[in-house]
Amino acid sequence: MSEFVGKMQSGLKKTSGDVFLFSVKLLSGTILGLTFALVMLEMMGKSESESLFAFLFVIVVTVAAFMRLAKTWSLTAVAIFDLICVLLGICLRLYIMVAPGA
Repeated sequence: MSEFVGKMQSGLKKTSGDVFLFSVKLLSGTILGLTFALVMLEMMGKSESESLFAFLFVIVVTVAAFMRLAKTWSLTAVAIFDLICVLLGICLRLYIMVAPGA
């Protein structure tokens, strides 16, 4: 009986870790997709209500591509990817604020 309980606990621990990792990957992909969708809207020059289908399509495609890319990544790799994305965003924001003629 104790062997069964031990297997059950280790299975539950692995499953909860996998669910947490999947949710972190999904959150990262969603934020990345939202960013790309907002960039696409700005490039098209349309409001969100005019191109809602394109907005959602870009988000879904980006999330799916990220989930496929990050299929074998661990939590550490996802965290490093998120940090790199944040640093690139900060550098881009700095460039936009300092750019002449803005």
